[in-house]
Amino acid sequence: MFFGGLAAAASGWAETEQSRLRLISEFDGVKGQSSLLIGLQVQLAPGWKIYWRSPGDAGIPPQFDWTGSKNLKQARIFWPLPEMFHSYGFSTWGYHDEVVFPIKVTLEDLAEPLELKLHLFYGICQEVCIPYQHDFALTLGAGTGSVSADATVISEFMKQVPPAIGSPMSAISQIDAEILTGDKVQITAASDRGFKNPNIIVEGKAGTVYSLLSFKLSNDGKTAAFAVKAEIPDSEVLKGQEITITVFDKDLAAEETQTLR
Repeated sequence: MFFGGLAAAASGWAETEQSRLRLISEFDGVKGQSSLLIGLQVQLAPGWKIYWRSPGDAGIPPQFDWTGSKNLKQARIFWPLPEMFHSYGFSTWGYHDEVVFPIKVTLEDLAEPLELKLHLFYGICQEVCIPYQHDFALTLGAGTGSVSADATVISEFMKQVPPAIGSPMSAISQIDAEILTGDKVQITAASDRGFKNPNIIVEGKAGTVYSLLSFKLSNDGKTAAFAVKAEIPDSEVLKGQEITITVFDKDLAAEETQTLR
């Protein structure tokens, strides 16, 4: 089937009362491609949300299992920048209405078709959170590689994925994390474009929760200093922990993984 002259390459929809989901691809086949982007497309009923990789105070993030796939060497999930939701005293990170999670799939053999099998476990939430799981199948043949009807929507959400700090695509040139006390970290970010109202997400070791205490801008707005509190298990220390830092503002976002010192 074709739409507007572009090939269709998608799995069937998995539907619930609150959502529908499917796999889509930027190409209708793998001819000439060693890797390509597919996407998990999620459409939500009004008022419902699905979670980011680190949901915050509550929630179930999407969990991807590619067992049973053929000719799949690697699948890398990209996470568009989420937004914060507040409900019943909890703060969570996620998406409403629609989101596509871009996924870079790498082939083992360029001459063979790609057969994708995905078992997805996830949660969606309104007043209550509901766990779901679905199975998806998508086969991309080896004989064609035309741009698909869903290439544009995958590209749109790929643009919303924070690039690496200091990369050509990043407006944030540098970030530095330093332990101040046993449970406090200062994170400093620099951008020649300047910050207006920046925010930060810090992800760390399982069991450790980071929350923003305050931030301060330099006089020229090009440097933002964040004070972050860490709630860590009694048996843990901050020094040596690996953290992923995402800094974002109205028109810029970037992320980096560092080891606390």
